[in-house]
Amino acid sequence: MKPRNPSLLAAGLLILILGIALFTFARRNQPPVQIFPATINRDCAPWDGPAFTVSIPYTSGSFINISIWQSPDLRLPTTFSFPDDTMRVGNATYLLRFGYSVQLTGKVFFRRVDMESPVEGEFDLVTEAGQRLKGKFKAEWDIQPVYCG
Repeated sequence: MKPRNPSLLAAGLLILILGIALFTFARRNQPPVQIFPATINRDCAPWDGPAFTVSIPYTSGSFINISIWQSPDLRLPTTFSFPDDTMRVGNATYLLRFGYSVQLTGKVFFRRVDMESPVEGEFDLVTEAGQRLKGKFKAEWDIQPVYCG
């Protein structure tokens, strides 16, 4: 039984090394994700509760709007999925030129949200037609008074 243990250990080590190598090479060939400048504003949820909206200029004349229907004080990294089953998290839309908007599905990640510093995050969203919108953003606060209710 002892002669088998070294060969199993060597095979396991070889598989681990190959897995790490494949993972590393696959990540090297991916193009870097674009970082978009954005703005973030306080907003109102549909039921007049606190909310915030991130507006990301995506292409010439088009914007991604991500509305989160809760207070802008996320202290921990948080991911939101759209659409959500409860319809109480928020929404994500793609505003095209000429005022046409498209509902988006996918995920949005926020590192942290507070009104004292810029907000950084990532998005991986898809239009109804299958167009993928992916990138990172750094949003500066645009302080404007908001009156809900």
